[in-house]
Amino acid sequence: PEYWCSIAYFELDQQVGETFKVSSTYSSVIVDGYVDPSGGNRYCLGALSNVHRTEQSERARLHIGKGVQLDLRGEGDVWLRCLSDHSVFVQSYYLDREAGRAPGDAVHKIYPSAYIKVFDLRQCHRQMQQQAATAQAAAAAQAAAVAGHIPGPAAVGGIAPAISPMLGLSAAASIGVDDLRRLCILRLSFVKGWGPDYPRQSIKETPCWIEIHLHRALQLLDEVLHTMPIHDPRPHD
Repeated sequence: PEYWCSIAYFELDQQVGETFKVSSTYSSVIVDGYVDPSGGNRYCLGALSNVHRTEQSERARLHIGKGVQLDLRGEGDVWLRCLSDHSVFVQSYYLDREAGRAPGDAVHKIYPSAYIKVFDLRQCHRQMQQQAATAQAAAAAQAAAVAGHIPGPAAVGGIAPAISPMLGLSAAASIGVDDLRRLCILRLSFVKGWGPDYPRQSIKETPCWIEIHLHRALQLLDEVLHTMPIHDPRPHD
């Protein structure tokens, strides 16, 4: 893709400023709290104004400092360096898997000066294919059950989709395109954490955070959806 990622900056649940696109000619990008928009691979959040800015966002912004650096490696793997004097908090399916957690179950604290892999393109591609196949099989099994073709997945000659016991048939069938898109997105909050271990349950309650869309992964998702289109049962917001 022409751009390898695009970065949107938020304060609480509101996007501030334009989405920043990083050209594939740069293999790294810095997101910091300063005001000097000097190049195509540096996104300075300090320059962004927000008439609805709260005091907590104002305070947190002062601590972003040197922020973070994202490095693109190979075709689409991403590594993160915390340049700030304060920890940052990341939602990453790759780190969930490495930590043995369920996808989307954890928020990972990255300490100052740490350098860590946060996204693996191959793993993401596999996960997309598995989820899309599961959703397809479940939807087919559901449709067959509704039509009265099979009394249940265990019936002789019935279709028994490969669905983990944790995921019921209807849950598997309701995996939508938005769920798969989430696999291609990293979310990172500065200074303040959120999630199961913090008072803030959602990243939309943190004073300043960014969402990073990874374009190569989104391209692969398009290919997966073309080969196995999944019915998205829920209305889009």
